[in-house]
Amino acid sequence: MPRANISVPYANFLQRVARHRLVVGRIFQIDPAIQRLVAELVMMRLFDEFQEAISGIAQRLACGADYLDGRAPLLLTQPASSTAGANLLFANHGRAKHKQPKWSKTTYINDTTQHVLDARDPFTRTCTASGGAIAEMQAVRNRIAHRNPASQKSYSTVVRRHYGARLNHVTPGLLLLSDRFKPSLLETYIASCATIVKECCQA
Repeated sequence: MPRANISVPYANFLQRVARHRLVVGRIFQIDPAIQRLVAELVMMRLFDEFQEAISGIAQRLACGADYLDGRAPLLLTQPASSTAGANLLFANHGRAKHKQPKWSKTTYINDTTQHVLDARDPFTRTCTASGGAIAEMQAVRNRIAHRNPASQKSYSTVVRRHYGARLNHVTPGLLLLSDRFKPSLLETYIASCATIVKECCQA
């Protein structure tokens, strides 16, 4: 069986980021009526792929894969023999009952990995340090996906942070493409995801 390698989810994510950047670079060439819709679709795909990359890196670290600089992860258990085995470790090791791994915000990531990766491990430290950025992107993504009071509350906090007030007319599409921000917030979120994923791969 091939040795687990975190360069695989990293390379896959970089390819997807490149596609998103290509779309964003051409977004103002399309019909203005659908620019914001396209921006929202890119944001949803970006954050879902970000979660996939984070989970893929964590799974391979749990298998004992080295960081990109060759250093070993700080494991609290014996390495898993496969990514499926890593998921079982995350779900069961050190727990009174099975708990499904979750990757959409730092508290979930740290809870998922806490019995497998040491709190001093670079992956954990990176995710913890990036908690604010991850939470903001999740709030925007969830507002696009779920038009409910819970998503509105978290999203309103993001709008207030960037505009200085709660503005109900600021949709996610408007927020992502507004020329009030240079670069646009969509470009910033793409860059943030790429940076976090890169740092999660480096000790």
